Amino acid sequence: MIALDTYMSGKRGFFKKLKPHLEELGFNITGKDSDDKGCFNGVLASQGQKKLYLSLPYHVIKAGYDQPSAQIEFGTPLIINHAAHSDSNFFHQHDWKLAGEQAVQQIMNHIDNNL
Repeated sequence: MIALDTYMSGKRGFFKKLKPHLEELGFNITGKDSDDKGCFNGVLASQGQKKLYLSLPYHVIKAGYDQPSAQIEFGTPLIINHAAHSDSNFFHQHDWKLAGEQAVQQIMNHIDNNL
């Protein structure tokens, strides 16, 4: 797991407004079974069965998911390696931290331009 240095941590927004934009970018929600936190996860890179995921964790700061006024605050974005047991070289072939940080910046730009 790699923690990314971005400006996303601490950013807030309305869950129902952010969700369609992140889904459009290929992110799925995980951890929604919790009432107060979850993650938007998307594939950063893949090679066969090996995948690196970009995880955008958040916690709910106001109201519940089903409320139009539900607000979330993002935590530190992470890269999660799902190739660890099969081929750790995949994880070290590239500067994934930089690639992840650039991807987060593109996501933030997309959201800022569309909300």
